[in-house]
Amino acid sequence: MRLLLDSHALYWWVAGSPRLSATARGLILDRENAVLVSAVSIYELEWKAQQRRLALPPQELRAALRRNAVEDLPITHDHADYAAQLDWDHRDPWDRLLAAQARLENCALVSVDEVFDAIGIDRQW
Repeated sequence: MRLLLDSHALYWWVAGSPRLSATARGLILDRENAVLVSAVSIYELEWKAQQRRLALPPQELRAALRRNAVEDLPITHDHADYAAQLDWDHRDPWDRLLAAQARLENCALVSVDEVFDAIGIDRQW
């Protein structure tokens, strides 16, 4: 299975937080699954770190991604176009891009956020 981690799932996984569900942790640690992280999540977490809303330094996050062979998922024009065209009242641009990437890249989205259920994203938690 291809998994795209939502920003909070990525942060909780790297931080070892109990807020990450056992199911999500198991999926991420299962070597049969490909784990992807979007550029949008890296941007969101770095922005929050600069706002002093997160304790985990960005360099620690990047080191964990390298150690665990997590795949980078860049934002393409197709992702941006799809996100802009989504028929969805949700206005969070980060979530819209993640939804577009999950759909176009055929990934399950690892997220606690039920808002994705409204547009039929395969959400795992």
